[in-house]
This record gives sequence, structure tokens and C-alpha cells, in this order.
Amino acid sequence: MEFDQKEETPFNIPEKKKTNKKTLAIYIGAGLITISSLIYGYASYQATYFKDLEIKNLKAQLDDASTKLQRIDILENQVKELEASLVAKSTAKPSAIKKTKILSKKETKKVAPSKKAAKKTKPSKAKEKKPIKKVS
Repeated sequence: MEFDQKEETPFNIPEKKKTNKKTLAIYIGAGLITISSLIYGYASYQATYFKDLEIKNLKAQLDDASTKLQRIDILENQVKELEASLVAKSTAKPSAIKKTKILSKKETKKVAPSKKAAKKTKPSKAKEKKPIKKVS
């Protein structure tokens, strides 16, 4: 086998080109821009995520506060109704109290004995009070 004299090396290795400073600067600039845009995009995503989360929390707190306010309103209405009924009862009570006669202590002690007590006492009194018949 014969080798060509022109071909000294079996493979063609391209010569290294000298890198131009302008292209190197362009590549570095493009890399910085992409990295900074990725960082900015991630940061804006995180910001919107946390804003959405905070908005949801605030809405939940607002709903809780509104239900508490509704309960307070209902309780205030009930208190007003109770006060109105108490005022109505208090105006009705003085007239009822004035009409009733206040009993003295002596009158309250003269309470009629119950039926059972009356039955027990009557026969014993009847036996004691029987007049003795004299035979003449």
C-alpha cells in the first residue's frame, strides 16, 4: 500500500480559530441576561404566589369577622327585645303590686289548718268536750 505524500496525517483536524473578544462578550452578556431573567421570573412567581396566599388568608379572616358581626347583631336585637319586654313587665308590675293587700304578721299566722290536721284534732277535741250526763 502506498501512501500519498500529500497526506501526512490520517485525519483532518481543523485549526483552532482565535476567539474574537466581541463574540465572547456577546455570549457572556446573553448568559447573564438569561440567568437574570430566570431569577426575575422565579422571584415574580414567588411574589405572586405569596400575594395570592395572603389574599386568601385575608378573605378567610374577613368572612370570619363578618359572621361574628352577624352574631353580634342578632344578640343585640335579642337584648333589645328582652329590655323591651322587661320594661313592659315593670310597668305592669307596680299596678299589680299596689292592688294586692299586704298582710300583717298576725294575719299570716292565722292560716287555716290542712284537712288532715283538722280531722285529727276534731275527734280528740270532741271526746274531751263531751259533757257528762248526770242521771237523776
